[in-house]
Parts: sequence; structure tokens; C-alpha cells
Amino acid sequence: MRRLLIVVHPGSCCGSADMNCGDEAAASIRTALAEDLADWAGGIAVIDGDLSSQLRQRAYRDFGLSLESALQRAAEHGLTAIRIRGCSMEEFDQTRAAVVLADNLALAAGGWTVEITGAWYEPGGGDGCVNSVVEALETVGVSVTVRPSAAVLDPEDAPMDEMSSRSAPCA
Repeated sequence: MRRLLIVVHPGSCCGSADMNCGDEAAASIRTALAEDLADWAGGIAVIDGDLSSQLRQRAYRDFGLSLESALQRAAEHGLTAIRIRGCSMEEFDQTRAAVVLADNLALAAGGWTVEITGAWYEPGGGDGCVNSVVEALETVGVSVTVRPSAAVLDPEDAPMDEMSSRSAPCA
């Protein structure tokens, strides 16, 4: 069984998270995701949005490097290592990017374990970009699991059993 981790809008875990969650909570979100990336042993597909450019800024460089390292590690092992643009503010958004990934990798044909992380996730369902990618993939027949490292948009919606001790939801 091949494993694929889809990272949705990692750049939203930078300045946007700082602004919306506060510096400490945002730093915890980035740390949880960076640890998850370091531990991941499988292919990786990143759906980048407008804020992915922040991954190269000095304040977020370590987080950006953790993502680059995970992609490089996957590529070195002959695994999927893809970046695709899918911005929520554009016609080709994260849902269309997810469907392209599903088609190009034949994810619905089976033989894949697909997991998703990134920003933002609303565990009770909602408008988060992670949620929309989950919905798009399930619509085309791909079974997915959201990782505990996904940045939670509204912790009031998160059942305790879905919250990881490593995650730091944003209020």
C-alpha cells in the first residue's frame, strides 16, 4: 500500500496563523506540522496557495525547510513528491488541485492510503481548505484521513479524541 500525505496551504500556517491565532499558538501549529513532516515516511503532495511564499521568509524559514526536506526525502526514495498550486482565491482552487492529484496519481483506483494535513481544518465540517480537499477527494472516490497535525480553525468544534497533544488549535 502506497502512502500519500497531502499538505494543504502550508503558508497559511505562517503570517495568517500569527495574525489569527497569536504568535504562540501559531508557532505551536507550525511545530506540530513540522514534527509530522519529519516523521512521515511516504509520498507528499503540497497544495500551495498565495501565502506559500511566506515559507521562505526569515521568520518561517525553519518551517519552510521542514516541508522542503520532507519533499526531498520522498523524492530520494522514489516516492511521490509534488507541489501544485491551488489557491482558494482563484478559479483553480485547492479542490480542483486535489481532483487533479487524484486523477494523475489514480488515487481512487486503490492501493493508496491518503492522509491530509495543513490549514485550515474544521473537525465538525465547515469551510476550511482542508475540509474542502477532503470533500473533493471523497467525491471522486478517494478515502482520506485528516492527520492530528492539521491546523484547527475552531477548537470548539473539535471533539477531544480528534485533538492531538501536538496540535495547537487556533481560537
